[in-house]
Amino acid sequence: MSTYSTRLKIELIGSGEQSNSWGNTTNNNFDQVFEQSIAGVYSKNLGAESSPYTLTSGNGPQTQANNEARQAAILFTGHTSDFIVQFPTVEKLYFLRNASSTYKITARLGGAGNTFVVNPSRNVLIATDGTNWFELQTQGSDWLTKTTTYTAFPGDKIFADTSSAAFTITLPASPSVGDEVRFLDLANTFDSNNLTVGRNSEKIDGATADLTVATEGAAFALVYSGATYGWKLLEK
Repeated sequence: MSTYSTRLKIELIGSGEQSNSWGNTTNNNFDQVFEQSIAGVYSKNLGAESSPYTLTSGNGPQTQANNEARQAAILFTGHTSDFIVQFPTVEKLYFLRNASSTYKITARLGGAGNTFVVNPSRNVLIATDGTNWFELQTQGSDWLTKTTTYTAFPGDKIFADTSSAAFTITLPASPSVGDEVRFLDLANTFDSNNLTVGRNSEKIDGATADLTVATEGAAFALVYSGATYGWKLLEK
């Protein structure tokens, strides 16, 4: 009787079994297990799913849709709200892309395990030992053009266009040390229509006040240093 490996659900043929057919099982393992786990790129449309969604993890050779969890790369699309995706509690390396420009993906181990948040328009390379997530690399978003009020995510790079009116970009809530947000005066109009950077309850350069930017052509970044000094300017 076949059994199945814990991590990738590889079909393990029982001793002396599948006479004259074991080759088919072996080939299917290579085609639908090893190739998917090493090179599989799978697009998961969450538009018709409910949060939390549990990735499929069928035993043995399966289509990508029937074992989503063993794919090397998963692209999440279609969600119209923040979304929780549940992963098996086994060791695995993943490349994940959140294709939404607005909503977060929270990768959770099992129904109540540790989580890792993939912010909008982010690509991440992460690993899990079945209990914890380990961030190996995160690729930031492309530059975003904003013309009205917006709440930033860590890693955002923002072309702020105040040519029509002044507005506020609010910094991320509950930031972690090292989080960065970049700003650039797209239309060279910060002098006439100021950009306000909302502090979102954290300090900016040690002060409990929002930052008003009134310099034409300003380009700068803020990095979070911790609660004492808050967000600090990288360029002045």
